[in-house]
Amino acid sequence: MKKDESEAVTGPIPAPADGNGFSDRSRAFGKRLRNEFSVPFRRETYASTDTGQHRPLYARLLYGLSIPIVVLWVLLACGLNAAGPQLEKVIEGHALSFLPDEASSVQALSNMGKYFGNGGTNNFVAVLAEGDKPFGAEMHGYYADLMEKFKADKKHVVTTIDLWSDPSFAPAFESQDRKASFSYLNLAGNMGTALAMESTQAVRDIVKAYPPPAGVKIYVTGPSAVVNDELLAINRSILPIIIACAICITIIMSLTYRSLFTAAMPLLVVAVALVTARPIVALLGERGIIGISIFASSLLAGIVLGAGTDYGIFLLGRYQEARRAGQDPTTAYFTALSSVQRIIFASGLTVAGATACMTLTRLAAFSTSGLPCTIGILTALAAALTLGPALLAIGCRLGLYEPRGDRAIRRWRRIATHVVRWPGPVLAGSLAVLALAILVLPTYVISYNERAAQPANTEANLGLDAADRHLPPNMLNPNLLFVESDHDMRNSADLIALAKLTNAVYSVDGVQAVQGITRPLISPLPQGTLTYQGGYIGERMSQIAEMVSTQLNGIARITGQIDQLSVGVKVVLKDLRVTQRAVDLPGGGGQATRARLIDLLKMAKGIHNEMQPMLAAGIDTAGQLVDMVPDCKQLLPCNTALTGLAVLDGLNQAGGRKFEDLVDASRVASESLPNLVAQVQLLDRFLSDAQRTLTPIRGMADSLLVQMNEVTQFLREIADTYMKGDPSGYFFLPSQAFESPLFQSALSVFFSPDGKITRMLVMGDVNSFSRESMDYSAKIIPAAQSALKGTSLGGSQVSIGGAGGTLLNIAAFAREDFITSAVAAFAFVFCVVLLLLRSFVAAIAVVGTVGLSFLSAWGLSVAIWQHGVGLPLHWAVAPCSFIFLVAVGADYNLLLVARFKEELRAGIKTGIIRSMVGTGSVVTTAGLIFGFTMFALIAGYSSTLAQIGTTVGVGLLLDTLIVRSLVIPSIATILGRWFWWPMRVPCRALRETDPALVGPRHSASQA
Repeated sequence: MKKDESEAVTGPIPAPADGNGFSDRSRAFGKRLRNEFSVPFRRETYASTDTGQHRPLYARLLYGLSIPIVVLWVLLACGLNAAGPQLEKVIEGHALSFLPDEASSVQALSNMGKYFGNGGTNNFVAVLAEGDKPFGAEMHGYYADLMEKFKADKKHVVTTIDLWSDPSFAPAFESQDRKASFSYLNLAGNMGTALAMESTQAVRDIVKAYPPPAGVKIYVTGPSAVVNDELLAINRSILPIIIACAICITIIMSLTYRSLFTAAMPLLVVAVALVTARPIVALLGERGIIGISIFASSLLAGIVLGAGTDYGIFLLGRYQEARRAGQDPTTAYFTALSSVQRIIFASGLTVAGATACMTLTRLAAFSTSGLPCTIGILTALAAALTLGPALLAIGCRLGLYEPRGDRAIRRWRRIATHVVRWPGPVLAGSLAVLALAILVLPTYVISYNERAAQPANTEANLGLDAADRHLPPNMLNPNLLFVESDHDMRNSADLIALAKLTNAVYSVDGVQAVQGITRPLISPLPQGTLTYQGGYIGERMSQIAEMVSTQLNGIARITGQIDQLSVGVKVVLKDLRVTQRAVDLPGGGGQATRARLIDLLKMAKGIHNEMQPMLAAGIDTAGQLVDMVPDCKQLLPCNTALTGLAVLDGLNQAGGRKFEDLVDASRVASESLPNLVAQVQLLDRFLSDAQRTLTPIRGMADSLLVQMNEVTQFLREIADTYMKGDPSGYFFLPSQAFESPLFQSALSVFFSPDGKITRMLVMGDVNSFSRESMDYSAKIIPAAQSALKGTSLGGSQVSIGGAGGTLLNIAAFAREDFITSAVAAFAFVFCVVLLLLRSFVAAIAVVGTVGLSFLSAWGLSVAIWQHGVGLPLHWAVAPCSFIFLVAVGADYNLLLVARFKEELRAGIKTGIIRSMVGTGSVVTTAGLIFGFTMFALIAGYSSTLAQIGTTVGVGLLLDTLIVRSLVIPSIATILGRWFWWPMRVPCRALRETDPALVGPRHSASQA
């Protein structure tokens, strides 16, 4: 085919002159369509020059092989999706841990699992039961069976912590109205991993398969369940996000180009790129070559759709600009491709490198999003540099992408002229607008509320709402505090140290309850204080004092009888001495003496019988006194009581023997009167000894009673005072208490089998997913370590896990990751821009203005979400938004400044005007499309994605409409040739800026 014939079938199809318009146009279009398939086989298609224009081999091959390239891309996309795995399924099966394994909270919970013998993870959920009436035996039976079913699932349930089924602990794990109860489960898989999500779903499936009694609902909730449901909400967001992105792009492209064919070209490129990139990422993630998480799917879709569309717009815009300049379609194609391909390549490399910097982070939300986005951008870049030019070649031969109207050109020429004419005021006004947005940043508050980042109707949120209706705050989201010692802590001394630690943690602002070995039922144990033990001793001493008082009354009565007996014995002894002189004892006066002696013996026997029970009770009291009062024999009042009771016991035993001897002697008195006299004399001496002993005992006992009453009153006063003022102070648990059933149950719950690790639950009075929760959690470890100083547990290791500990780790890692990724991304983008522009100042201007755009977007996003909606920005928003804004914003600024450089020979100001006119509508369209593409993330089910989309979208709009359109041109105009330092500026540009800078030689040559 000749050259003129080739040109006859390219370009727009002219309208026919006759009335047969439709049929003629159809025949012409069919002819061109048939001719299109012959293009790859025509020699002139691959001609290196035409009308003086050099045509690179790369561009000629794309032009000639356009149809095969389109077919290959379509086949590649369809084949990968047909043969490869789906990205969402791979994410569900290969998602990585939410926190790195070296995080202190993860380590704490892992150590707990190791020492408590169940291989723990940081995946803890709470099983909450809520009923419409108080729970009874039926509910307890169901709950016990449910726990057995959980235990039977060895794959997903590591261990169960069911204390509600233990009557000793039930009050601490149920509400006061007894309409709610809960237990904890430690599930397989660290939080955020595929196994963790599978385990949570497995537990919920068990609950569904085993429904509770009527009127009862079972919720699987808690901190890990909250994170699990948040990630699932993000994963479910991909379809509505893609649909919303497609709608936004289609509407903007249609309104911009007013042609479905023109709008379809970038859409087809980006659609093929996204459909191709997703199975590639899925395959690499499935094989474990790259890490992957749920954030990756949504962010991949957003950045590929936005950036890929921009690349198509860049190419299409340059083509239409060449057509407006009067070039024929084929020439315009080569002009567009040769001038834009390096910009597209640099842009794609910039975005890919910036997202790859996220792999330097340690949080999975960032590190596993970087490489998938990088792969997506590289795929979009490959499609933009091959499929895009191929579609452009086909369209230009069919006359499909012709420009319509030039109103945008006139508008951008006016804007550019104003900017170049008054750069100072324009720059000041633009910076003032950006500064207003930045001024909001000092009010910025980071949100760690994972509950607010997901829909309110997730099971985790519904469960926590149910808990709030019945239980004190945060009972299902506790912090777990661990104390690790080098010895067994199950002794009274170490319990005192643990009680001191517990009280110190409880005194931290924000802590409302602590549950541990010294507080197994959350409230302090009344029996576990030294003051309680003192009060107990006081009560016992009071009882003993009453017994002693009773015994003293008996002693007083006996003492009076002994006095009477002693007088009678003396009379009998006198009569016996007189009678001893007579020969016949039974006669006369002897009979009277014998009668008196028998009466005295009866009286003595009665005294003896009365002393026996009294002294037995006294001996028992003495034993109780010795057991109750430590070192009783060293205390004067106590020793006196023991001595007196011992003497009375001796008198009792001796008196019994004396009376028995006298009775025997009285029966044989006639045969052995001298023996009787001797026995009566012994009795007299014994009674005298008894009188001398009992008299001081009574005095000492009266004094002892007074002292015992004083001690009892003192101990009671101490116990009552401390129970009212500080019931948890001065912890003390005697060794005998270790044998109680409650304490035995508590030992197995709160201590590891070897006793070297103990765990405590710390509940706060603020939202567990808040900055306040992190603040009080950060104070717990210092308070605990300070409390252990100087105790038997000094130097023990203290660690914290749970909600507060996890948030502390997230905050630390997020801050570190933000700094790392920001520095790396800035450095990488700066190097790429510097290599492309060869100007240090221009590179600083490009990167610096992107940073300014990010700060402004950040401030506006804070104003919208924090002050407008009432939901502060999630902790992941700023790092993710920064990477995307720096990468994409630098592309737009790079495209403009590169065009400045291309037009520099026309003069600095003239070149700026030409560049703004040539790229204004293109970059504005690209910025609007990418911005609204990111706004489409609002269509997802996660507020985190919505906040990221809002921040990036606002930033792109600011960068497109203010920074690229006003700030960059103003800076370039003000700096003049210094904007390009150290690059050499052409003489014409210098003369336009300042004629004095051009030497005489140049002036002469120009003349």
